[in-house]
Amino acid sequence: MNIEIRRLTPDLAEDYARFFDVTPHNVNTNSGKCYCVTWRSDDSYVGNGDHWFPTCEERRERAIQFVSTGSLQGYLAYCGDEIVGWCNANGNCRYCIDYLRSYWPIEEYHAGIRIKSVFCFVIAPKMQRKGIATQLLERVCKDAVNDGYDLVEAYVDKILNDTDEDFRGYLAMYEKCGFTKYAEREGRVVVRKVLK
Repeated sequence: MNIEIRRLTPDLAEDYARFFDVTPHNVNTNSGKCYCVTWRSDDSYVGNGDHWFPTCEERRERAIQFVSTGSLQGYLAYCGDEIVGWCNANGNCRYCIDYLRSYWPIEEYHAGIRIKSVFCFVIAPKMQRKGIATQLLERVCKDAVNDGYDLVEAYVDKILNDTDEDFRGYLAMYEKCGFTKYAEREGRVVVRKVLK
């Protein structure tokens, strides 16, 4: 199986939205499809840090807008012409990190340290457990080195059960890719891979 990982670019905005249209996710919530609109760069937030939109239609429309402007960043996994996976990885998301600090033990960042944050994964059901999330994560780390980041950071749940969503990825996957536990609180773990 040949998987190609592509960085999300504005010309892929419609493909990105179609992937979310047909791929199940957020199965344990009543909010419907998220289109990953929460995890985006700060320059796209307006008002009081708006991050959620009430309808799927609005989230889809906003996702296309955010991808087109480069605010929603990450990587798509292709098998042939079909998108089979997504990883949200963003380097300028202070609002996102501030929100996550309520749950994860994330420190205040020191000025001058560049951090690429991995927020979530969505893998097509027929392609799950085939290593696609790992390939996406490896590409995030490779590009983060080339883009001058100091480290890659992610926020995972240490123990998942049948009712938990695993969109953040499994701790074992991060450890396999060279991440180490940086901090832990009540089963929520911040993992980091130092690049420099």
